[in-house]
Amino acid sequence: MATLKQLKIFIAVAEYKKMSEAAKRLYISQPTVSQIISDLESEYQTRLFERFPKELKITLSGQLLLNSAREIVAIHEDLEQSMKNVNSLRPLRIGATLTIGNTMMGTLVECLLQRHPDIDPTVFVDNTRMIEHRMIHNELDIALVEGIIIRQEIMTEPVIEDSLCLICGKGHPFARRDSVAIEELRHQDFIMREKGSGTRAIFENIMLTHHVPFVTKWECSSRNAIVDAVRHNLGLGVLSYRCVEEYLENGEIFICPVENVSMKRYFYLCRNQCHPINSQMQDFIGVVKSMPIPKC
Repeated sequence: MATLKQLKIFIAVAEYKKMSEAAKRLYISQPTVSQIISDLESEYQTRLFERFPKELKITLSGQLLLNSAREIVAIHEDLEQSMKNVNSLRPLRIGATLTIGNTMMGTLVECLLQRHPDIDPTVFVDNTRMIEHRMIHNELDIALVEGIIIRQEIMTEPVIEDSLCLICGKGHPFARRDSVAIEELRHQDFIMREKGSGTRAIFENIMLTHHVPFVTKWECSSRNAIVDAVRHNLGLGVLSYRCVEEYLENGEIFICPVENVSMKRYFYLCRNQCHPINSQMQDFIGVVKSMPIPKC
């Protein structure tokens, strides 16, 4: 029977596709990792990985073990966490992508604590790619994201409507126009969110669908930096309406509606289906679904 330590090492090898990389991440020697994989293959009398020069490829048997291993590790970690806090607060690890973290996570957590003061939330804010990575590795219990989650292990549910906006500075030719045609965006300079951002992925997909190339002059994770660059007429920007609403009042930036192009999207509530739903996760879900957050 595989031990918990063996399963954790096996999961790392499956994730990183190299025994050397798994050993590095786990701070153990590569021979130790190699021996454990060999022991597991002997234990179950099957090959778990096909060995190739540049990386390992998991077999069907390996994938079966991986699915069960993740569930076992998640259950064990949840048990450890629950027992450590059985007589105290209920811990909850929440993930949020940058737009959500910048505009509404504070309100959500405040409401959560008002309704459930025995919950002890910690919040991690980053782009969709990093939130997805942390959920796969059981570093988060639940998350709200703006981008598309690829991994099938993560369950998603649309819960909040949002809208992206094309913005420009007051000195840009698009300023004060009622609308722009998407063809007018061809070869325009853009101040974009970083790679891995849901906002960026959605806008890039819109432009790709309409066969309109554009130029990424800047990329950054800060909405303030994007707005400031746009305000100085260094390019166009794309952000959630929630991120720019406060900047529109002084007239230094403008929204440019794009003709016949919908930029509506949803924020998604996510959880790893290998992770059992505990009471604090249920309470957070209840808060998110009951919040009177207006549609854009």
